[in-house]
Amino acid sequence: MNIITDRLVIRLMNINDVDDSFEHRSDIEVSRYAAPPLNKVQTQEKIQQQLDEPWSGREHQKLMLAIELKTEQKLIGEFMFKYTDLVSAVGEIGYRFNRSYQGKGYAYEAVSTLIDYLINEFKVQKINAVCATENQASWKLMEKLGMQKEGLLRSHFILGEQREDAYTYGILASEVSPANSK
Repeated sequence: MNIITDRLVIRLMNINDVDDSFEHRSDIEVSRYAAPPLNKVQTQEKIQQQLDEPWSGREHQKLMLAIELKTEQKLIGEFMFKYTDLVSAVGEIGYRFNRSYQGKGYAYEAVSTLIDYLINEFKVQKINAVCATENQASWKLMEKLGMQKEGLLRSHFILGEQREDAYTYGILASEVSPANSK
């Protein structure tokens, strides 16, 4: 699987991604709204788990994709998709980006392309995403993508040592413009 945009290559993760993945997975600010920072061994184990059990599309099984900047051939972010309800063709997405590459439109370029791909290739009918209410960059991206805020999930995450509220967003396949399809 290779999806190519103007500036990015979106592909399956591989073991050569460890150093670049570690760069953002170990960053306290990048990890602030996701999961605790990882050391290099833990990062390698996460990638190796994906390689040991290739994605088969089972409900709740995560498909992890590398977002690579073409000009640098560097992994600058990661994208996750999983079916949350296979029968109803509903899935969830998540993403994280290296702090050095944030604010340059890469997230919008990658995630909008991947939403189109999920709808057109996997026939997903609804895509959800969840983020901490304080993660303004993430929910602003969701809104820019055309996702609708569907609710507030109270005390939904444990981030650090405290419970945090989250927003849930969704977009229907029928709401994605065919003109936006890549």
